[in-house]
Amino acid sequence: MPFPLFVFGSSAIVVSTIAAILLLSRWRLAAVASALVGATVLLVFHGPIFFDYYADDAYITLRYSQHLADGLGPNWNSVGRVEGYTSFLWMAVLAGIGKLGFDLVDASRVLSFFALVATFFAVYGIWKLWSDEEKGSGLETPLLLAAVLLGLALTDALAYWGFSGMETPLFMALLTGGAYLYLRERRSVGFPWSAVVFIAAAMTRPEGLIAVAVTGGFVLAEVVQATDRQRVLRRAAVWGGLFLLLYGSYFLWRYSYYDYLLPNTAYAKTELSRTFLNRGFGYITTAGIKYHLPAMFAGMAILLSRPRLRRDAAYIIALTAFLLAGVAFEGGNDFGYGRFIIPVLPLLFLGGLAGFAMLLKRSALQPMQVALVASVGLGLAGLSLLPHFLNPFLPREREAREERSLIGAWLNEHTPPDFTIAAYAIGAISYHAIDRDFLDLLGLNDVTIAHTDVPDFGRGLAGHEKYNVDYVLNEVRPEIIITNDAAAQPFGEELLRRKFAEGTPVRARDELLNDPRLWERYQVRSLNIDGRWFNFLQRRDTVAELQGPGLLPP
Repeated sequence: MPFPLFVFGSSAIVVSTIAAILLLSRWRLAAVASALVGATVLLVFHGPIFFDYYADDAYITLRYSQHLADGLGPNWNSVGRVEGYTSFLWMAVLAGIGKLGFDLVDASRVLSFFALVATFFAVYGIWKLWSDEEKGSGLETPLLLAAVLLGLALTDALAYWGFSGMETPLFMALLTGGAYLYLRERRSVGFPWSAVVFIAAAMTRPEGLIAVAVTGGFVLAEVVQATDRQRVLRRAAVWGGLFLLLYGSYFLWRYSYYDYLLPNTAYAKTELSRTFLNRGFGYITTAGIKYHLPAMFAGMAILLSRPRLRRDAAYIIALTAFLLAGVAFEGGNDFGYGRFIIPVLPLLFLGGLAGFAMLLKRSALQPMQVALVASVGLGLAGLSLLPHFLNPFLPREREAREERSLIGAWLNEHTPPDFTIAAYAIGAISYHAIDRDFLDLLGLNDVTIAHTDVPDFGRGLAGHEKYNVDYVLNEVRPEIIITNDAAAQPFGEELLRRKFAEGTPVRARDELLNDPRLWERYQVRSLNIDGRWFNFLQRRDTVAELQGPGLLPP
């Protein structure tokens, strides 16, 4: 979709939503419904229609899901065990859907949509708690809810990653929903469902354990401060017991099955060091400027002045701050559009804008003045995101996904069943060649490579630094090595070697392609599929075993 058309369409949706809320202001429920519907329509327009992005890494989880659905267990290959996914719950849910025969790519997008809508409803739940308690404070207007939801729907990160097939929307929904349930439980007696939801978050992303720890700390603090200590103590005991029972059972299974405390991806991508902390801090700082995190924290600080909201604000500040600190310690991420920042944005936007709404109310401005200030503020916030919408690499990413799917399907159909295929961009290729074993040359799905010490770890492209050339060439000896995506022409050995001789951002690939042993044992093969040339390496002693349409003779 052309960018001007996106601007026109999104502006029309925003204006229509605000107009509907103003017209229906006498009927609060109808105004709230207008905010929810308008934000949902805007999100769909922004996400699958404008960005239309599906991540290559999402196919990694889909491969595990399909293998689990097919009875092979949550495993990468037909033999061996490795935890190359970081989202057990997302993988397991998709496996169940795959067992029913549904397409996993479509299913992941539909589930993501429902998770995003659930996030909106969780935001509404927190807003309703506050607006019911703080009459006349500026929080009760549905326009505040609309500003939060429309702001989220217009945020490029939410639209980009929200329909990418990754677990991000589910994790965000569980975090926001868990926070809502905890805040509600503070106000009434009932079963601590927040514990169940936060445990699910911890089974969706390892960072969910931070949310469990922060919320558990607040639950214990309530025991000390409560007048009805016995009731609060009983709830805290149930809260902790649920965590030990549910998450403890999951962790014991996970550890006994994979033999490692952390997912394999953690060993492949990060370590506790100053280098990673500096990189992570830079990631948070960059995202903080882009997504207005300092302003949102300042807005939440205003909520601390309201006695009835003080504990809520302190909880949300602590929860989001510790989650962001966890991202910094992990070293951040080199993918664009703030993937690791998204899960905290709903709570930050709601808390921050609520604080500023109260400030505007206290200033005793006239309604038109309030509208002018709010419009200028939101307009400047929106303008700061505009440069990030214009991503010239996005069409190439869509094309690369299609290319990897094509060659994956071809390899699945034409390679012998005992062939092992090695690749760097491992997702779509391995999913569409589901019947073949794959070697992940970056180590996300290989224990040996993930645990290999490499020089200057943390100074390269995140997630693309681990390698072990000796292991690849001397132990695994894959029959096929895929080094890059499609090209406009077939490559000979000299052209392919020259292409990587000067080095690329992926040092792991450079180390392999500049090793003389590779060229002694492998030769270049060229394959044409629908006018696209795929140039890959095949082990010389297996060349006679591979033939098929579009493949040039050796």
